[in-house]
Amino acid sequence: MPEKTAEKLLNIAEANIKKINVSENIPVEDAIGRIISKDIIPDVNIPPFIRSAVDGFAIMHSDVSEKKINVFNVASQITAGYSEHIAPLNSGDAAFVTTGAPIPSNADCVVLIEDADEFSGGKMVYKKAAEKGSYISPIGDDIKSGTVLFQRGHRIRFCDIAALSGIGLDFVPVYKKPLIGILSGGNELASPGTKLSGNKIYDINTTVLKSLVKDSGGIPEVIGIVEDRLEKLVEILKNADDSGRYDLLISTGGTGASFLVLENKEITNFYDLVPSAVEKTGKLLFHGVKLIPGKPTSFGILNGGTPIFALAGWPYSAIITFDLFIRPSIQRMTNCKNIYKRYPVVYASLKHDVSKEEGVRKYFQVKLTKENEGIYAAVIPAPKPPSAARSLSPMIQAGGSFVMDEKSETLKAGSIVPVTLNDYETIN
Repeated sequence: MPEKTAEKLLNIAEANIKKINVSENIPVEDAIGRIISKDIIPDVNIPPFIRSAVDGFAIMHSDVSEKKINVFNVASQITAGYSEHIAPLNSGDAAFVTTGAPIPSNADCVVLIEDADEFSGGKMVYKKAAEKGSYISPIGDDIKSGTVLFQRGHRIRFCDIAALSGIGLDFVPVYKKPLIGILSGGNELASPGTKLSGNKIYDINTTVLKSLVKDSGGIPEVIGIVEDRLEKLVEILKNADDSGRYDLLISTGGTGASFLVLENKEITNFYDLVPSAVEKTGKLLFHGVKLIPGKPTSFGILNGGTPIFALAGWPYSAIITFDLFIRPSIQRMTNCKNIYKRYPVVYASLKHDVSKEEGVRKYFQVKLTKENEGIYAAVIPAPKPPSAARSLSPMIQAGGSFVMDEKSETLKAGSIVPVTLNDYETIN
């Protein structure tokens, strides 16, 4: 087994994740977040004609700069969408134009309507200086025909929807979304919506993983809750692999690798069901990582080529390890050119000392408040880790999380740490 660091696991997963090579054409309005599969090269210019950028008067600059004309005859009025023939200006003429309207072919200057000293009776008085080319948008000033607008692998944003529509596209080529199979292991699990009985608990992770997969650009498909029997899990993994349906499998629970990380032992524990099943149906490439939460995280490739991540059963652990390992894997599958985080990072000053054991990567959930000087202060909510890994309340209270890497042991109060937000509005 390789060195048990998060970086090693990321590298192994990256080397074994296959990219989607099938594309589809979808409506532009449905394309937010999708990955473009072919360079987008417009065959039109924006604007396609010389147009006014403001409401005002189109004139010939030489009339102002050389001939010193300040009283103009308003020869025409041109609005956006004007389709009739537009006659060129004569010296001393002006054309009233609205924003986005075409201008006469020999006009090389537009003056703002509010800068006109007078406008009445078909005359416009203008006594200020004017700059040649002012308030005029040339052909292709915004987007040029024949040049690459978006490269393959670009993730579509709302502003890109506007640009794609602006060049006349109603459909855009994108890579198909990967299909992600989800299964949860545990005899204690019951589906939300049912009544709990005995010592059952609700299956949180399936619902959470479905949302995370969708948010990452994949299509989740629930395989189901799997009882804690090795032969049954082997059967389910083999069937999922043989079907050829899935680009990736995710399981939670049944990984129990804490002692493996600390003592580097072989897989013999009853609760190491998923890693054992992966070994029987493929190749286990990684089991156990020096990470809190998420020590038991595993990765392997089944015989038919389907990759599988096995996550711990605690919801906090599953969410952290998903964002650390699976989100970038799904993004690579979709051919996303730039791997990205869900929410932005802010820099925060710690309120008190924080420590951990050396050699382990550790995540801390924090509250964020805004100080008088505009510096964010990070406060670790109760219950403090490691109990937080077993709890839902810290995630609910937290505004974000920061990580201490393997080499760090202590951070003093006042230390500045990068905090990844849990949402866009998490700072009080």
